[in-house]
Amino acid sequence: MITIKEMASIVGVSPTTVSNVIRGKTKEVSPELAEKIQKVVEEYNYVPNRSAINLAKNNSNVIGFVMSTNSVLYDNIVQDFFTGELIGALEIGVRKRGYFLMIYSSDDMEEIRSFVSSWNIDGIVALGFSYESAQILKNIYKKPLVFIDGYFLNDEHQYSNVGIEDYRGAFEMTQYLIREGHRKIAFFSDNYIGGDYARYMGFLDAIKAAGLSSDCGYKYKIEKKLDGIKKGVEDVIREHPKVSALFFCSDNYAVSAMGILSDLGIKIPDDISVAGYDDAIVASFIRPKLTTVKQSTGEKAEIAVEKLVAMIENKTEKPEKITLPVTLQVRDSVKKIEA
Repeated sequence: MITIKEMASIVGVSPTTVSNVIRGKTKEVSPELAEKIQKVVEEYNYVPNRSAINLAKNNSNVIGFVMSTNSVLYDNIVQDFFTGELIGALEIGVRKRGYFLMIYSSDDMEEIRSFVSSWNIDGIVALGFSYESAQILKNIYKKPLVFIDGYFLNDEHQYSNVGIEDYRGAFEMTQYLIREGHRKIAFFSDNYIGGDYARYMGFLDAIKAAGLSSDCGYKYKIEKKLDGIKKGVEDVIREHPKVSALFFCSDNYAVSAMGILSDLGIKIPDDISVAGYDDAIVASFIRPKLTTVKQSTGEKAEIAVEKLVAMIENKTEKPEKITLPVTLQVRDSVKKIEA
């Protein structure tokens, strides 16, 4: 590829003059000379070296998306319905603000530590971090940092975080299941910390608020991978045959469980009802369509990018906790049980 120095030699001017014209600084150059330089740029299809430009500006125009994968169903994070949709929305938001997105995922905090320490990234959006791992990340990365779905106990004011009403969504979904006549409900999650713990507490409190005994709700921890979901589904069917509804902490698990139930010859919702959380796009594609708690993943990503860019471009921007609303998305996977 032709260099600025070579183009300057062709036109008969200094490299600085060519560089200024390329960057739009033409006040000290005659229109005729600027046009001549521009023709050479176009003739040789010159593309500016972005790395060199960023080095000169001491920034990279790169935003990192860092994900802790401890609770992701698949090794390939974009196979996860929620995460794939989130990454796509983040890329759109980053690109339209003139930045580029770099993605890194690992279940090893040391690997994440090495990544954020090795690259000149202007800011980071972080997903899937526990309180402890978020503290580590915040201590080693001193540039702007925005978490998604983080829970930070009493020092949450020190973090920028975009989350949702996890507790309320689970509370209202459980209320709905109870109104539909379900009195034996199993709750499934792969962990009971952070957002999933809030969802579980919403589940429990809705049962209590309905005046039902605690043995109306059953707690199951499922292992990652389809084998873990299969075991959880089979366990609840064997241990609690009167359970009429399964409530999963995410649509990933709910949709996977629907396939497993179908393979077992169990009809949804005739034999058992299924509810999820997130309203991933697959929830409306599967049959029967999944009843779930709807969050706006695109809005979550957009707000996270907006906040991060504000922190990058304005050093006085303060950390902020942002909580987005959720709603019930009632479809076909829950059956009304007549008294």
